[in-house]
Amino acid sequence: MEPKTSFSLVILVILSISMAKFSIPAKADHNEHKETKISVYFHDYASSDLFVFDDLIIEGPDPKSASVGRGQGITVTACLDGLNVYVSLLIVFTNEAYNGSTIQIQGNNNQLKVIREYGVVSGTGKFWYAKGYATFENYFFDPSTSYSIIRCNISIRH
Repeated sequence: MEPKTSFSLVILVILSISMAKFSIPAKADHNEHKETKISVYFHDYASSDLFVFDDLIIEGPDPKSASVGRGQGITVTACLDGLNVYVSLLIVFTNEAYNGSTIQIQGNNNQLKVIREYGVVSGTGKFWYAKGYATFENYFFDPSTSYSIIRCNISIRH
């Protein structure tokens, strides 16, 4: 019985060392992350308590500004008094600098605030593993058509 016990003990030690080696996470090198700041303008038509959108995103408030991409997502009234909205937004870049990359923004905020802040929860392409925040501020609003221009400033680490 002694050889079986020794053999079992050796296997157990080898497995323990292997598991420890592969289960210890590597230290993240925070110097590898970079910070990117982006400022863009959404051109939006809003309506109802549940709104699905696919907005043009451009470099400036002028409708003739260069296209950056599309803002695709939903907003949902998220409280009984109708003031808070939940936002799930995907920015899909089509410009040369970030073509094919995306940034995912989510959060809940009071829609009457002058500046609304949301979390950047993910990204793809050049924004892989993006984390950060985005602020939204109404630049222009036409109540007769529900058309608005919304400035979005994004600060992310990726």
